[in-house]
Amino acid sequence: MPIEHPQGERDIVTLSDVMAVSAPIWVFDIDRCRIIWANDAARRLWQAESLEALYQRDVSKDLGPQLVDRLSGYQKIFATESNTFKELWTLYPDDEEQRYEVQLRRHTLSDHRVGALCTAREVPARSTDRLHSVKALNNIPVCITLFSMNGEPIYANKHAHDVYGDDQLSLKARFLDKADYAHLLEALEHDNKATAICEVSVQDGIRWHEISARNCNDAQTGEASYILSEVDVTGLKEQERRISFMAHHDMLTGLHSRNYVNNEFPGILSKRIRENKPMAMLLIDLDNFKTINDTMGHMAGDQLLVHIALILDRLVGARASIGRLGGDEFIVLLPFETKTELETVCVDLLKELSSECMIGGHMVHSRASIGISICPEHGSDVSTLMRHADLALYEAKDAGRDTYRYFRQDLQQAAILKQTLEKDLTRAMSEGEFRLYYQPRVDCLKQTILGAEALMRWYHPEQGVVPPGMFIEALEETGMIHQVGDWIVTQAGRDQRRMAAEGFDLPISINISPKQFERPDFVSRLKSNLAKTQCPPSRIEIEITESMLVGEGFDAKQTLLDLRRAGFSIAVDDFGTGYSNLAYIHQYPISVLKVDRSFIQMIEDQTSVVNMILSLCRLVGITAVAEGVETMDQLEWLQLNHCNQYQGYLFSKPQPLDAFLKILQDPPKFIQLAVAGENGDLEISWA
Repeated sequence: MPIEHPQGERDIVTLSDVMAVSAPIWVFDIDRCRIIWANDAARRLWQAESLEALYQRDVSKDLGPQLVDRLSGYQKIFATESNTFKELWTLYPDDEEQRYEVQLRRHTLSDHRVGALCTAREVPARSTDRLHSVKALNNIPVCITLFSMNGEPIYANKHAHDVYGDDQLSLKARFLDKADYAHLLEALEHDNKATAICEVSVQDGIRWHEISARNCNDAQTGEASYILSEVDVTGLKEQERRISFMAHHDMLTGLHSRNYVNNEFPGILSKRIRENKPMAMLLIDLDNFKTINDTMGHMAGDQLLVHIALILDRLVGARASIGRLGGDEFIVLLPFETKTELETVCVDLLKELSSECMIGGHMVHSRASIGISICPEHGSDVSTLMRHADLALYEAKDAGRDTYRYFRQDLQQAAILKQTLEKDLTRAMSEGEFRLYYQPRVDCLKQTILGAEALMRWYHPEQGVVPPGMFIEALEETGMIHQVGDWIVTQAGRDQRRMAAEGFDLPISINISPKQFERPDFVSRLKSNLAKTQCPPSRIEIEITESMLVGEGFDAKQTLLDLRRAGFSIAVDDFGTGYSNLAYIHQYPISVLKVDRSFIQMIEDQTSVVNMILSLCRLVGITAVAEGVETMDQLEWLQLNHCNQYQGYLFSKPQPLDAFLKILQDPPKFIQLAVAGENGDLEISWA
């Protein structure tokens, strides 16, 4: 039988001595999974009746699927290298399990394909445990490698060869970062074992491996060596990196997240403090973001936030740490040398942030405000600096927005007072410290009381009676205005019923905050609270301000129509100071216009304005009420110019309900009725 020579030459060799060798020898066609030459010992190993029968057999069943796959791997190696491999095989000729130690080397077939020349040695029964161990080493998806003490390779299992591709790659060459290699050797020297997760160079590129190493002795030579097992954890590292990115970055803008700010900013500040150099914290808040969100939708709002993030990164990203705290609020930790440099940055930021940009097919003009605190001048920790920058940001907004402000100590004091006020208001609500006072609304000519305005007072246990101007803004900012507003409606309804029961069924007007008015459930909430008192809506007048007529984000006109349908009358308070146009005030379902006290106090200088308002009221059939009337001269002017009603200190200050009832029972007598003279002009005489 011809043997295919390793160089591919076909020589007929009479090798009775080779055929008689007790060691099984055969040539394997890996592609076809067939034996193309074998000696007699190999025939017996494969349990074939004859060599011809062996050559015709597909031995894949005898090999088993794992060994077939491994042979394909060796074939790829043989295509470029002439290595010799030795491993333990479990064969299944005629379904009978046999164990052999097999040595393989490259053999070129006659058609120049790559096969394998194999020799085998039967493994004694006592080597079963070793066989299982070696078999496991060659089948598990773990790189097992043995290196000499100088890092040269001694042994690599099949998986290690598949992963690294180069059996001659030294231990040091595997590590991408040589510091990882040094740390591994240091640990092995001190503890005889080491673990590490690091990047390694494999034939497919760069991967992350979890490496376990220990000192051992080479089983063949007895020399000291290192044995390593490596598991690919690249997927876990990438997942860990994604989780870390998500934990430390804002998913919309890619900027740092609040979590990063809390965890990493302290270290940045500490380093700057050690260097004795200043660091600025900038809080940036968009001035009109809610309007854009409400009118153009949240997708447009998101696009704007991404646009803002790109501006921040472009202007200061190279030297600053930038984060998004949430919503439309951004934070910048910026090193600087001089205040001039810092202010130049702020001016540039405001200029760029206020530029126009195309969002959702529309040109959008955004603006921003900036609050600044400086480390260490205004604080040395993140929370303090953020708190102080936030106070400065509020001042920037109060100053008209589109500007920047530094933190000042008096802002801190104001914040403490505000915090105390909010705490006191919470207690006041729970302890029932609020009261309603009533100021009469009087007919200008007849001097009869036609109604009353309910005005809120706070009976503070230490400060006494506190007027609403001292706390209404705090109620609005904290959201307590809704709870307090519910109380006002309920109390006013009860008081109106008490007055009616005593013979004075007068309407009561109550002031409504813009925060209440813009709520979708405002009207239903109002009706529900009033229903508890059995006071009819027709006896309650709702006072709103001019600015509420042009409120953003809700339909003010529809809300007013809903109020009128429910039976309430509507008054516009402080008219003349807001944004309303006299030409279209009649488009709203309004019953009363209240002329602001500022015009009455300077009535001689504001004659034309007040006359125009009074003329409008007569033209469209709206009742005119003058506020803040304090002198006889003011009342005389109002009578002569046909104002319907007035209220003010001239007739009465706001009074608690019991005192107001006494006024109703015994009104002031110091004013006589105006009478018409012979020429038809009004004449006024005073008692």
